[in-house]
Amino acid sequence: MEGMTYDRFVERGTSLEPAAAYLGTNQTPLADFFVCTVGEPAQPDPRTWRLSIEGDAVREPLHLSMSDLADLPQREVDAWLECAGNGRSLFELTDERTLRSNETPWMLGAMGMASWRGPSLAAVLELAGVFEHAAWVSPAGLDHPNPEREPVRMCLPLHKALHPDTLVVLEMNGAQLEPMHGFPARLLVPGWVGAYSVKWLERIDVSSEWIPSWRADSYYRLRTPDGQDLGPAMAHPVKSSLALPWDTQLEAGNHQVVGYARASGVPIDRVEWKVDGGTWLEAELFGPNGAWTWSPFRFTWEASPGRHVLRTRATDTDGNTQPDEMPYHPDGILWCGVIPHPVTVS
Repeated sequence: MEGMTYDRFVERGTSLEPAAAYLGTNQTPLADFFVCTVGEPAQPDPRTWRLSIEGDAVREPLHLSMSDLADLPQREVDAWLECAGNGRSLFELTDERTLRSNETPWMLGAMGMASWRGPSLAAVLELAGVFEHAAWVSPAGLDHPNPEREPVRMCLPLHKALHPDTLVVLEMNGAQLEPMHGFPARLLVPGWVGAYSVKWLERIDVSSEWIPSWRADSYYRLRTPDGQDLGPAMAHPVKSSLALPWDTQLEAGNHQVVGYARASGVPIDRVEWKVDGGTWLEAELFGPNGAWTWSPFRFTWEASPGRHVLRTRATDTDGNTQPDEMPYHPDGILWCGVIPHPVTVS
């Protein structure tokens, strides 16, 4: 991954996790945005790269250049992006079962907030013409050399693919996409787990039938603790976390503590916090708080010496609240429980 320095990241295999304290408020700086990849980023030649639109539910297969995409009306969407596995290590901290050794052991930094720009996926599909029997849209990436032994691919229901805020992204935070973030084009599927926002786009298939893939059929699934399949993992649940290192070291006294609440498709109504076994208190929301953005929050804590546990819980405007406990997931995805964040005060 050339062209960037990674002094503030923890290497997670081939992926990079920033410290939660560096994630920003309105935007996460590109230099601090998490990188999730199973290998080196694809390096297509932008002069010859084409995005193919194909499948049994399009009238006319297309092969679009970067110029073709740039000539379409451009939309800008502010949205947080989060890996489905963010918080995976918390499952091992709260359950006696261990995760598989090949899973990326994310803590709480595999997310970021950005401004994304490009044509809507709906506008791109309109060029190809979508038949009435279309039901599924499946983007695929160029990063073929990977442990999955197939193109990285997911499967979207048509209604989400045609949402005006689902984009074919060409720019991120006002700059051209960088290789590790999906250059020359990636998808943004706001509010859904990051796997749907496929990087290094190569083709998009539109079909009347579900388009199978290892990711969609075997991995990104909702499951009971004993492994029973409950269907595909799609939208993120409501959740919150603190912008603090795990097992934070602080001096006694007043501290302003900051964190991030987020929910898919609706703003955050409130965030509460408490110390140890105390009562829940309301935090202050500040910064963005939209349908696809995260909502930063803060509170002042008068920290006394000793070992403490900070907890936060978010409630969205639909009335959904973080659960106190998180059931075990065999693949360690979609952690959304109240986090027992340890803090040592000297």
